[in-house]
Amino acid sequence: MIATPTVLHATGPTTPVRSDMVSAWLTDLKLDWSPVLGGARHRRLVKDETLFLEGEAADSVFLILEGRVRLTSFGYDGKERHLMILGRNGLVGDCALPASAHYAVSAVAATDAEVAAVPSGRLLGLLAEQPALGAQHRTLAGMRFRILLRHVAVQGANSSRRRVCLHLLDLVNSYGAPHRAGSVITITFTQQEMGSICGLSRVSVSHIFTALEREQVITRAGRLVVIVDRARLEALARS
Repeated sequence: MIATPTVLHATGPTTPVRSDMVSAWLTDLKLDWSPVLGGARHRRLVKDETLFLEGEAADSVFLILEGRVRLTSFGYDGKERHLMILGRNGLVGDCALPASAHYAVSAVAATDAEVAAVPSGRLLGLLAEQPALGAQHRTLAGMRFRILLRHVAVQGANSSRRRVCLHLLDLVNSYGAPHRAGSVITITFTQQEMGSICGLSRVSVSHIFTALEREQVITRAGRLVVIVDRARLEALARS
């Protein structure tokens, strides 16, 4: 068992994250990107608006100030695959730099969002000049790599219900806090986001959530999800 670095925890008490369990949602990061914000151009996005497309020239890197952005990629079969969802203080558009001058993935607003556009060359220069900033960037890059590895593993699950349960476990491990009914996931997420990450429709996720609530595996606390029976959730994720 290893713990996630403190800077990557959501606000409030959380459960330690196993090295093989990390949430596809990466948000509310305790990271300081203020050195890169000087002169950055701010841009507002509406939900489902494309920020950049895979293969386009990577002239800017984007710091997420508000809202969430999902990263996607297209396979050889032409199908779009949703990789992860990044929120406040996440960075997108830097994955292939400096090896490639083109974006390695596409970025689309998962919610209404605001981002700061930083010229790619300027970011690379600051990372080289400021060791602390460079170390922070490597920490974030490492977390995103772990998310991709976990995503590949979860997508190999042979049922839609199992994939949803695995992602719920990852969320409670990354953002869990004690609750009178069990453990509450302290960040909000939509059924559409869960569907995108799992390769399912929103309706399919809704049916799975309804079944889990009926079986008293999960419940709701306002807009948050509470894991009531973690042992049962783990059993469903294994089965």
